[in-house]
Amino acid sequence: MIKAIIFDLDDTLYDQKSPFTAALTKTFNQALSSTELAQIFNRFHDFNDRTFNQVTDTTMTLEAWQTARIRHALAPSKVHISTDWAIQFEMAYQQELNQICLFDGLSATLTKLSHAFKIGIITNGPAPIQHQKLHQLQIEHFVHPDNIFISEELGIAKPDPSIFTTWAHQVGIKANEAVYVGDNAALDMTSAKHAGWQTFWFNHRRNDQVTPSVIPDQIIQSPAELNELLLALLQAASAS
Repeated sequence: MIKAIIFDLDDTLYDQKSPFTAALTKTFNQALSSTELAQIFNRFHDFNDRTFNQVTDTTMTLEAWQTARIRHALAPSKVHISTDWAIQFEMAYQQELNQICLFDGLSATLTKLSHAFKIGIITNGPAPIQHQKLHQLQIEHFVHPDNIFISEELGIAKPDPSIFTTWAHQVGIKANEAVYVGDNAALDMTSAKHAGWQTFWFNHRRNDQVTPSVIPDQIIQSPAELNELLLALLQAASAS
C-alpha cells in the first residue's frame, strides 16, 4: 500500500522549458524556431541532470557549471558563447524562475493528497536556487520541510539510490510504500527503482529516444494524466 508520494522538482512540478525559453529569447540575438528551442532546452536539461554532481563534488564551481550548461545547450548553433553573455543569460533565467507555477491542476491535487499521504521532494541542484523555486511554487503548503531533500544539502545526489532509502528511513516507511514521480528516465526512474520504490515516469516531453533501464510502474504523458493518476491513488487509499 502506498503511504508516501515523492516528487522530483525540475520539469516535474513545473514547466522548466517555459522560463528557459523566455530567458533565451530575451538574451540570444539569433532567431530560433520552436523545434530548435526544444532541442536546445533538451540539451540544457540533460546537461543539468548528468553533471550537477560535479558541482557537489567541488570539481567545478556553480558559476562555471552554469556557463558550461548553456554553452553545451547551444553547441550545435556554433555561435561563440562568451562568459559575459552566459552570465547575462543566467541572470535572465533566474528572473524567469521567479515566475514559475505548478502544472495546471497540481495545486488542488497536492492539497488533497497531503491529507492522505506523506508528500516529499527529492531533487538534485544548488540548495539556494532549489529552495527559491520551491518557495515560488508554494510547496510549503503541501510538504513538511523535513521531507524536502536537496542533494547539495545532503551530500547525496541522484542517481545514488541511498538518497531514496535515507528519505524512507527518516519518514519511517518501507521502500514498497513509496512512489517517486520524475521526468528523467535514468536519473529518476532507475535510481528510485533500485531503492525498491515504485516509480511513475512523467514523460510529458514524449522523449522516445531514452527509455529507463527498469520498467516504471506507470508512464504519464501529460499534466492532466498525472493529476488523474494521483487522484486515483487518493480514491484507492480512501476505499481501503
